[in-house]
Amino acid sequence: MLQLLIAGLTVGSEFALIALGIHIILRATRVVNFAQGEFSIVGGLIALTCAEVLHANAWFALAGATLAGFVLGLVFEIVVLRPAGRTGGEAGVTIATIGAVFVLLYGHALVPGWGSDSHPLPGFGGPANIVILSLSKDGGAVVQVQSLWVFALLIAALAALYVFFERTYYGKAIRAAAENPLGARLVGIDVNSARAISVALGIALAAYGGTIIGPITLVGGAAGFALTIKGFVAAIVGGLESPVGCVAGGFVVGVLQVFLQSRMSYDVADPLVYSVLLLMLLVRPQGLFGRRDVVRD
Repeated sequence: MLQLLIAGLTVGSEFALIALGIHIILRATRVVNFAQGEFSIVGGLIALTCAEVLHANAWFALAGATLAGFVLGLVFEIVVLRPAGRTGGEAGVTIATIGAVFVLLYGHALVPGWGSDSHPLPGFGGPANIVILSLSKDGGAVVQVQSLWVFALLIAALAALYVFFERTYYGKAIRAAAENPLGARLVGIDVNSARAISVALGIALAAYGGTIIGPITLVGGAAGFALTIKGFVAAIVGGLESPVGCVAGGFVVGVLQVFLQSRMSYDVADPLVYSVLLLMLLVRPQGLFGRRDVVRD
């Protein structure tokens, strides 16, 4: 049971980072980025290239993938989302993110060395890949060292985001631009730049998540859109407007998925995970950590 729980929290860490990226981009652009999972796949493949072509270790590959994700996010906002917003409004931006799903999905399959198959990524734990946690004299839970690194790297990312948004001038300016664009412009904040940085941070989180989980789940493949949906389910479960809720929702969805898949086939487990989205929208649409807004006539 403990081993399933840890496995679920490990997978949920990637869902949490995707959900958090969706949250950041949603606040900046008012739309859901449906390509978030595909950017996670591309980030893992960039890390793979750093490891295989440049013969870099896992840490350099992680830094390279995260930086590349940030740059891709800037380009994505400036070249794709911003023009789509000018011509089609929020609907145009949403359609643009859906189009980006297929561009990335079929595009990365054409890159030499990437293809459409999944690939192993070097781990962060060195030569040892497992650690045994003894529960009792009768047995134990085998936990990969990489899972411990995933938790540590998730905490590091969350701490860095907290410091940036809560303790730096530019982070506070980005928050102000997201919450009140007109007011931000009146006090001299460049809203377009703040929006571009927000999207870049969201995509960088996706690339970061795809890399830290890569040594366990492999990188590449065609599961990007499924990652987006599960990240979105996590955001809805925890609260789409709450960063803490997005992380907690990622853990909930990850644990639920692993427990279901341990007892039934993937074809049954995945629809049950997706059904949580409908259940939360019906029962508590603001999420577990969201605030219930009171509407008066």
